[in-house]
Amino acid sequence: MLSFFAFITPKAYLNKDITAKSFFSYVQLFLLATLASTIIFYNKSPFPELWQNTSFSTIFKIFTYLLAWAWFYLSSIWFLNKNRPSGYFYSICFALLLGFDILASASSLLTLAVVIPYICFFYYKLILRHWDVEHVKLPAKNYAICATIFCALLMLGIGLIYYQTGSFAYADIKQYFNAKTTPTNMTFAGVMLILSCILFLMSAAPFHYWFVSFIASGVLPVCGFITIIPPLIYLCALINLTNECFVYFSKYISQIVTIFGIISLIIGALSSNRETNLRRLFGYLNIYCIGFMLIGLMRFSDTSVIASFAYTIIYVLSFSGIYTVFLGVKSRGDYLSNTDSISGFYTVRPFMSAALLIFMFSLIGLAPTLGFFGFLSIINNLVEAAKWSEIAFILFGLMFVANTCLQIVRVIYFESLVNKFDRPDKAIYICLFVNAVVVFISLINPAWLLYDVLVILGSIS
Repeated sequence: MLSFFAFITPKAYLNKDITAKSFFSYVQLFLLATLASTIIFYNKSPFPELWQNTSFSTIFKIFTYLLAWAWFYLSSIWFLNKNRPSGYFYSICFALLLGFDILASASSLLTLAVVIPYICFFYYKLILRHWDVEHVKLPAKNYAICATIFCALLMLGIGLIYYQTGSFAYADIKQYFNAKTTPTNMTFAGVMLILSCILFLMSAAPFHYWFVSFIASGVLPVCGFITIIPPLIYLCALINLTNECFVYFSKYISQIVTIFGIISLIIGALSSNRETNLRRLFGYLNIYCIGFMLIGLMRFSDTSVIASFAYTIIYVLSFSGIYTVFLGVKSRGDYLSNTDSISGFYTVRPFMSAALLIFMFSLIGLAPTLGFFGFLSIINNLVEAAKWSEIAFILFGLMFVANTCLQIVRVIYFESLVNKFDRPDKAIYICLFVNAVVVFISLINPAWLLYDVLVILGSIS
């Protein structure tokens, strides 16, 4: 279904009479059909030796498809306002969703060797979706170079694993090392090379440069898609790879992931304080959230899995709300991206200003927002494991991201109005209201988000 759409949409794109709204109507049919088939065939796969659907991976896919549906709808508003064709955008996004679907269910290193370069290729094509390619040529070039290097490292790592184990299958590799076979130094190197490629996909620091540079220059639909949609899939792939293939190395992987998490958290927190470009600023906050999510994985136990899952759900919901506000911040038809340009925004758009405030504070985990529950679940696991140094780094980073958010509050609420803002589309208010309702319901009953899926998420551990 996904692959069919990826090939059929460019043909529809040639028809200039099709509007962005018509394309969205076309898109949602395929997406809803894909969502339904994912639920129906949650434990069936055409090639189980390469990828195996499970209830665990299905949970991540369902949330991802729902987020994609919401963002595709919002993107259609942007394309309508800008009077730009949307066919190739939706086509590339669906091609990526196909790759994400396979990556989340991968059961073989051979699958990773094919699907990760596939994802990188379509990432590159998506980054180039701009009416003025010169704006994104440098970020696209940087990404292409980095992606080529990390895909080569991935192939080398897979080759080193195969050299000792003689198999690509997750189950065979897991069984091989569970039989007390001592891994060689080359095998350890192979595991680290594969892990580095996954961390690159996640934009974890210090592999984040391409992400932040693109976020500042790309078009909103593309930036929102790259920020909101992939995190759950990458989290699922990392957990699946560790617990179903490299469980023997989980102690070492946990240490590496924690180190990269701390680096991401600190770089994201410190760098966000220096930014005046809103999208770059929130790009660094995204790096901070990725770092926090990686620290939360810790031992890859059932409790750490559920904590990281809950936190990731909350942070992508927060970012979806923030990007929805971005779609409503316009002046004379131009979408504003500098902090100074939104001075006094509260005086003319109080509802959107309040929504941005709530989503920001939820993003960094301040009470009484929903983000506090995700923040608390990870902190609770760290306390139980006596990980005091990690907690200290988190609190250190939290001071800086809180300061970043307060600077935005000062600009919006306490500075004079400098721009005449355009009236936002009604659909933006509807989306903000729906997002707020979801957040409110989850805030009233956080157990719905944090604990009811524990059995499914813990089944992989």
